[in-house]
Amino acid sequence: MTAARDRDCPVCGRRAPTLIYRQNFAVADDGRRITGYDVVSCGPCGAVYADGIPSQRALDRYYAAASKYEYLERDGAPPDSTAASHRALVARLAGFVPDTTRLIVDVGCGTGDVLGLLRAAGYTTLLGVDPAEHSAAAARRLHGVEVVSGSVLAMPHRAAPAGLVMLVAVLEHVRAVAAALREAVGVLAPDGLLFVEVPDLERFDGDVSMPFQQFSVEHVNYFTPRSLARAAAGAGLELVEQWPELRHTGTTPEPSVCAVFRRRGPALDGAGAGAREAGGGRDDDGPEAAGRYVARCAARERRVSAHLARVTAGGRPLIVWGAGTYMQHLLARAPLSEANVVAVVDANPRLHGVVVAGVAVTDPETLVGRVEPILVGSPAHEDEIVAMARERYGLRNELLSLGQV
Repeated sequence: MTAARDRDCPVCGRRAPTLIYRQNFAVADDGRRITGYDVVSCGPCGAVYADGIPSQRALDRYYAAASKYEYLERDGAPPDSTAASHRALVARLAGFVPDTTRLIVDVGCGTGDVLGLLRAAGYTTLLGVDPAEHSAAAARRLHGVEVVSGSVLAMPHRAAPAGLVMLVAVLEHVRAVAAALREAVGVLAPDGLLFVEVPDLERFDGDVSMPFQQFSVEHVNYFTPRSLARAAAGAGLELVEQWPELRHTGTTPEPSVCAVFRRRGPALDGAGAGAREAGGGRDDDGPEAAGRYVARCAARERRVSAHLARVTAGGRPLIVWGAGTYMQHLLARAPLSEANVVAVVDANPRLHGVVVAGVAVTDPETLVGRVEPILVGSPAHEDEIVAMARERYGLRNELLSLGQV
């Protein structure tokens, strides 16, 4: 793993980790990708996070080049379920920012879907911030909104003074959580608000159809409502309101926790100092929730592994369709780690050329004329993949399912 480093706790800043689970991915180290990590809990505060990950600079290089929220198959339009989630979010946030002239900054905005809805709702001063250069052009084309290059760790001067800063699906990705929150606070107007949405660790065990998917190739922090509030307190923020949500960022709903914060006062000196004083006592919810999730995933994965042992028996050649978190996880473990994988394909062009299971990922069109069975490696997108294989490319290969195990 490139520049793998131990981490201090991203919530309280101390280092006393307890191992919960070891995650590995069958992806070659190209200097940007996470190839594995330890899921740990912090002894003093109970926060759960990924330890032994690359530097923030390496992660920044990855996100600048590997955006996956462009909906290329739909000409930039998000799925209907995602659009509905975005509309619900905008309606909720409107209650916190009644003045439609206040500056709203969406950090990690991707192609600007939420900003476009805010504009349609009458908000006139909007700015998107995203590390991926192509996001700016897509946001202008799709929604007529401005997006500038930057990140939550490098906020542009134009982001101040913000009436609302939005961090939707951001904090779970960054190594330096405390620094990210301080950067966001730094551009807030004195009466400005910070909105944060992150995956909710306490509800990970509600869906284990793809075991260990929540310990992904990108997510390195696993928040509970309490640990999120505690991290925010370390940046001089106090909680205004917090609520659970089911958010669609793809084809399936993801449990998330949403929170609105306002300034409490100057951030305390020292990484995590405010968090150590906030919340009182250790948060046991995180380690307990992570333990439940690991146990349920392990039980599910035993069934998946038994199925894979049958379909890979005898060393027959196998094509894998799908190179995301789930397949990278399965390909790093027996029986798939020992299988005769002859090709890996994915419809996402930003994965093409990445070496997974020892072979470079290619476009699905390269399968035309091949006869080996195809393992559909993304249960959440199985119907879409089957339709693409049969209807777009006319493939008649045997299609092996994981979703029905």
